[in-house]
Amino acid sequence: MGSLMVGATGLRSSQTALNTTAHNLSNVNTEGYTRQQITFADSTYANVFSKSLNKGKYGLGVDIDAISRVRNEFIDRSYRTESSRLGFYESQANAVYEVEDWFGEMQGVTYQQHITNLYNAVNELTKNPTSTIARSSLIQNATAFIDRSEAIYSGLKDYQVTLNTEVNNMVEKINSLGQKIYNLNKGIVKVEAEGVERANDLRDSRDLALDELSKYIDIDYYETKDGEVIVSAENVPFITKNDIAKMSVREEGTYGLLIPQWEGYQQDVYNFDKQANNANDTDKGKLKGLLIARGVIEVNYTDIPVMPERADYDLTTEQGMAEYNSAMDAYQQKQDYYNKYIEPSAILSAIAGFDKLVNGIVTAMNDVLCPETTMDTTKELTDADGNILKAEKYVYNASTHDVLRPAEPAPRALSHFAAGTYSHGNVVAGKENGDGTYSYEASEKLYVDANQEETENIDSMTYKILDMSKAGYGMDDDETRGVELFKRKGTDRYKQITGADGSTIYVRNNLNVTGFETDYTLGNLIVNPEASQNVGTLPLSTEHGKEDFSKVNELIDTFSKKFASLNPENYAKADFNTFYNDYIGEFATMGSVLTKYVNNQTTMVNGYDNQRLQTSGVSSDEELQKMIKYQHAYNAASRYINVVSEMIEHLVTSLGHA
Repeated sequence: MGSLMVGATGLRSSQTALNTTAHNLSNVNTEGYTRQQITFADSTYANVFSKSLNKGKYGLGVDIDAISRVRNEFIDRSYRTESSRLGFYESQANAVYEVEDWFGEMQGVTYQQHITNLYNAVNELTKNPTSTIARSSLIQNATAFIDRSEAIYSGLKDYQVTLNTEVNNMVEKINSLGQKIYNLNKGIVKVEAEGVERANDLRDSRDLALDELSKYIDIDYYETKDGEVIVSAENVPFITKNDIAKMSVREEGTYGLLIPQWEGYQQDVYNFDKQANNANDTDKGKLKGLLIARGVIEVNYTDIPVMPERADYDLTTEQGMAEYNSAMDAYQQKQDYYNKYIEPSAILSAIAGFDKLVNGIVTAMNDVLCPETTMDTTKELTDADGNILKAEKYVYNASTHDVLRPAEPAPRALSHFAAGTYSHGNVVAGKENGDGTYSYEASEKLYVDANQEETENIDSMTYKILDMSKAGYGMDDDETRGVELFKRKGTDRYKQITGADGSTIYVRNNLNVTGFETDYTLGNLIVNPEASQNVGTLPLSTEHGKEDFSKVNELIDTFSKKFASLNPENYAKADFNTFYNDYIGEFATMGSVLTKYVNNQTTMVNGYDNQRLQTSGVSSDEELQKMIKYQHAYNAASRYINVVSEMIEHLVTSLGHA
């Protein structure tokens, strides 16, 4: 009867092999499917005879040792690593492409043309500053310049906010994939608990989920003895044997930028203190790349560090050198912050650089029309309604034991500043007076508190005022003065007060109608309605209504002056057009570099994917060959059983006759 067992196991094994081959063929186009391979092993042996040390045995057929997946773990890890890196650079490249599109350099309608048109309008004024047509042309081109600038800025901000949707979708996708892998873990353990069957199809689904998860976030994983995969994401346990650590999002800033965080760990998913790069192996994950490209803060031109000018300090004195060194320290701190949080972000660096350009143009032209000087006083100035006007600078005398605190919102101790140091608070600088006291400069009103009592101790204050000796006149009947071309929304440039001698003083005002401080930044700029409604108010005339050629020449000169450098660490400054060309060129270079990264990573990912297909993919030709082989094996086992059956029947019949 053992011979029948041999045939029966042959039939059963061949049938299982045929079923496995058919399963492979039916899934030849199934995404993530891994080719399955059957392994045979000899069955148990029966004793025939035993003489001394020699034992006679014969086999009882064939068994199925395993039905395993043909998969290379090393290639899988390599594929997921490079796929994660590809997602990181794709997110950044897409952001750069978006920035380039908004400036229209590749569509023919370039932003630079508006700068050129503005220059041409000013140039026309040099022929006749009192020409109503030339002034109207200036207003029209200034309006077009501001409208296009604000449209680009609005588009970049809208894109930045729109990326919130992608961030939220990615967070939900990561959570969904985590839950799927966790559920598959439990299903695999249930199937394989008895050690008889392998949950190959469930493992395929889990590997496919791991492939997709690796695109969104940097993961590391290992498989336990019972078949579960434990996954960590960004060095945080994400999928464990008992639970998954889900992500959520929190809002940051005025525009509600979404920041992913781990719910259970009460911490942000990413720490951007360290720059993401290939050297640190931290350039992984589409979500991280998206957050870096979008940025996690809000910026404007003031966030670009400006290197202190040595000429502004008396470096021949100890005090001057100390002030210069302190200014350089403050600059370096701001530069480090810029390099860490702003420069890596395509959107943030675009907004900050663009705002720098627009602010430079707007400020330069306004300063020509409204030249200013400073006025020092020991008494605060008030407007016609008795409201105290905010000064540009406040100076306090205090000892090192005093505490400087802002008037609002909440007091913050700002005490014990050494000479020439800078602070993160509202204190601008401190200077030793030589009599045991220090003079502190601040950008807003503070309290000097030596005895835990709030007592103002302002030594002096500085206001900016319109320089009447340099300011031009309008050619309207009132000979209006102090009219700027570009205005901040809801903010008048000057508050008019009457001086002690009865003269009108135009005091610089930086507070809008609601009392908040404003600046000449994108999102807050318009062409001055007073000038656009009456071009005669532009102060481009002399006191008696004659052409003021010096003013229009100053305006035209602003376009050729070096006003700023694109790179905060670069000493070389550029004019408006050169700055813009460098600005666009930098993004073109960045886009080119990122495109190369994406192409290289795509090649690597496709290469590893091809290797996986060669190893794990189903070849219909190969499977058909195996099917023929196993079919022949099945037929052979069947014929063998028939022969054995006939032999047994013959023996039984012969014995019956005997």
